[in-house]
Amino acid sequence: MKLNIKLYYKYFFILSLVWITIDGVFRKWLLPNLSSQLFIVKYLLFSISYFLLLLQNHKFKSTKSTYQILILSLSFWCFFQIINNPYNAPLLVLVFGIITYLFFIPLTFSIPKIFTSLTSFERFTNYIAYLSIPIFAIGIMQYYLPVDHALNYLVNADQLANKVGGFTRSLSIFTFVKIYDVYLIFCLTLFISYIYYLSYIGKSIKFISVLLGFGVINLIMTGSRLQVFQLGFNAIIISFFVYFKIPQLRKHILILLLFSSLLAIIFYNTSTTVQESTDAFTNRVEQTEKVGESGKAGYTAKDRVYDRVNIFAFSDYSGWLGLGIGTTYQGTGNFLKDKIPEIYYEEEGERIVLELGIVGGIIMILLRLSIFLYALNVLLKMKHIKYIIFSIPFVLYLFPPIFFLTNVTFNYFDGFAYWLSFSLLLALEKSYINTILSTK
Repeated sequence: MKLNIKLYYKYFFILSLVWITIDGVFRKWLLPNLSSQLFIVKYLLFSISYFLLLLQNHKFKSTKSTYQILILSLSFWCFFQIINNPYNAPLLVLVFGIITYLFFIPLTFSIPKIFTSLTSFERFTNYIAYLSIPIFAIGIMQYYLPVDHALNYLVNADQLANKVGGFTRSLSIFTFVKIYDVYLIFCLTLFISYIYYLSYIGKSIKFISVLLGFGVINLIMTGSRLQVFQLGFNAIIISFFVYFKIPQLRKHILILLLFSSLLAIIFYNTSTTVQESTDAFTNRVEQTEKVGESGKAGYTAKDRVYDRVNIFAFSDYSGWLGLGIGTTYQGTGNFLKDKIPEIYYEEEGERIVLELGIVGGIIMILLRLSIFLYALNVLLKMKHIKYIIFSIPFVLYLFPPIFFLTNVTFNYFDGFAYWLSFSLLLALEKSYINTILSTK
């Protein structure tokens, strides 16, 4: 019976991973009238996989690491918000708020039990690569179609002004551009590192390199400035780290960088798609900066970064305890008996502090910092090159959330990708330790 539970758990977990990626297909095109109901399906699937994991493992290890203590602290503070309810939010809002903050944390237990070897990480990366082929293709098609075209249908009709230059901002199968941004940053950073991994083990990099190029075009077509610069930052850090840490790949790095630069120049001058998307993105960046420089707040890159970093902007409203968990989520406002103050908040850090208060904001910052330091320590302690290369993208993904406290409440996929990255790193750590022990 235990073996059956383990098998069912694995199947449900894989199904959960697939569904959370493709549920936009059903919510946008196949069953748009059931969009709200379908939104819940991913939570049901993951809940089943968690339950099966609980049946399989009755014992939990004692809390040792700082990040584990802070996870417990965050959990306590989130459940405390059931008592701290100044705006009389119904239980549904409070429970959903707790889910948005805590639901994907059990991935840190489940993923290390599925990804137990480098082979499983290779399969995972290849799965994402093949899944990305239709996703990238749809993204490019959307760019040249009108905003009101069926392929560009948005669950939220208020987003019809979804333009970059004279083109439609790509969001592919996802329901919001921000969700597609998360998918692209996660996948493309992993693909960059995977190219070095394949180079090291002597396998062909042609397929993954071509796919990376199409992914970069998609990212440019989203018109998202910070994400484009973030991917560039990740690519530079990965290349520098590999260059200085892995002497065997130095020649590969120099050749890849030179070859990719030449290809970028050639495609820009010969491909209409590459040229138009790049020019439209560049024009959007320039025009947005001009609007910001004219005095309109929140438009320049500097303003956007500051808004994301300044999570305590509305701490006067939130106080130390907060306005209540779940109260700033876009789908819960109609359920509140008393309306929260009419203040303009957008960034996730602002939402977190408004909901959880100054105390909650501090806990979240300390948790994100402790997770990154733990991940960095795991990376620096590794000696096997294959494990090092696979670990870099996950460590990099955990870095920006220290400062930005990225979309936990508004963008569920960001919270999922964050805990997925950390969980995959924990799986790599466990596999690495087992490998070291088996060779002694």
